[in-house]
Amino acid sequence: MTIVDETEHHHALQQTGFWGRQGAGCILYARTTRRLLLPFRSFFVLEPHTWGVWGGAVDPGNEIGESVRRQVVEETGFEGEVELIPLCVFQDEEHGFRYHNFIGVIDDEFEPVLNWESDDARWFDEGEWPDPLHFGLRYLLDQCPQPSSVLAASPSI
Repeated sequence: MTIVDETEHHHALQQTGFWGRQGAGCILYARTTRRLLLPFRSFFVLEPHTWGVWGGAVDPGNEIGESVRRQVVEETGFEGEVELIPLCVFQDEEHGFRYHNFIGVIDDEFEPVLNWESDDARWFDEGEWPDPLHFGLRYLLDQCPQPSSVLAASPSI
C-alpha cells in the first residue's frame, strides 16, 4: 500500500476551504443506457451526505485527466477505458482554487465498488437529479453545458 503525503492539501483546506489548490472530477456516462453515475458523499468528506461527482484534488505536477481517471478507479473500482470530455472549470478567484469538470464516457453501466468517500452511488437519467446536490455538482448542472448537448456534439459518442 502506498502512503500519500497530503500535507499540502491540508494546508490548502485551512487557507482556502478547498481540499487542494486544484481539483478535477467527472460524472460517468454509460453509452448503452445514456444514464449518469453519481456518488452520494460519505460523512468522512467535505459537504457530506450530498450527491456529487467522482474526483478530488490534483496533486502538483500531475496531469488533470490522469488525476480524474485515477479517482474513478479509486472511488468506483472501474478499471475500463474512460473517455473524458471537458465541460467547464469552476474558479474561486478569492482563493485561487480551480476545479475541472468532465463527462467520463464508458460503454456500459456497472456496479461500483465504493471506497470510504461515498456511501452510495446510483445511475440517473439526465434531468432527474437526486437531492441534495453538492455545490460542485449544482455548479456543473447550472453553469456547464448540459451533458446531452456535449455528447451530441462529440463525434465518438
